[in-house]
Amino acid sequence: MKSFHQIGWLVRKDIALFFRTKDTLVLIFVFSVLVVLIFSLAFGPIFPQDVEDRGKLAASVLWAAFAFAGIILLNRSFDVERASGALQGVRLTGVDPSNLYLSKVVSNLFLLAVLEAVITPVALQFLEALDTLTLGTLMKLIGVLTIGTLGFCAVGVTISGISTSTHGAESLLSVILLPLIFPVIMAGAKCTVSLLTTGGLEGHFWISTLVIYGAVFLASSYLLIEFVIEE
Repeated sequence: MKSFHQIGWLVRKDIALFFRTKDTLVLIFVFSVLVVLIFSLAFGPIFPQDVEDRGKLAASVLWAAFAFAGIILLNRSFDVERASGALQGVRLTGVDPSNLYLSKVVSNLFLLAVLEAVITPVALQFLEALDTLTLGTLMKLIGVLTIGTLGFCAVGVTISGISTSTHGAESLLSVILLPLIFPVIMAGAKCTVSLLTTGGLEGHFWISTLVIYGAVFLASSYLLIEFVIEE
């Protein structure tokens, strides 16, 4: 119960700070909309009539927008804790490093989920792929986005904790994180293409990749985060 209390308190603190300042949320929202508009203008106004081609385009736009918006969000994950020795202050309150890690994963997952809930219908509407979605396909798409975002955050929070203690943190985060999250983006995009074209998941390889990759990084980061924070 103590762990749940600590995680809940830290999550509420992170979300309250994000919504209080609003600059990061506005930035990732505007950036995501710009990505969607750029792709829409580049390929539109006449989009591919073939369902498979349109599904590939929509999946590419969605995951490109989410990946780069997620990097911007993760860049600011440990800013408050690293500023003026606040991280040590949090540690002195008795917060376990593993609970701090889980709270960062949950808060980033929540914020990216809010972004995805807004951007996904907008992107699909711009790319003329929204009408093909049924309720069942939409629920599966939400599941795929949630699993993919969890894997993204599981990896990204750890790398963010490492990079924020060095000079040039933003550049370092992008350089290290992009190769590590490539399997998440690739598997998520493949699952999204399958959902948008057939309404289901063809085979279990890509969804299994999403689940296993996220679970492995979540478990390993949970065990090793103390050494990251100590640095």
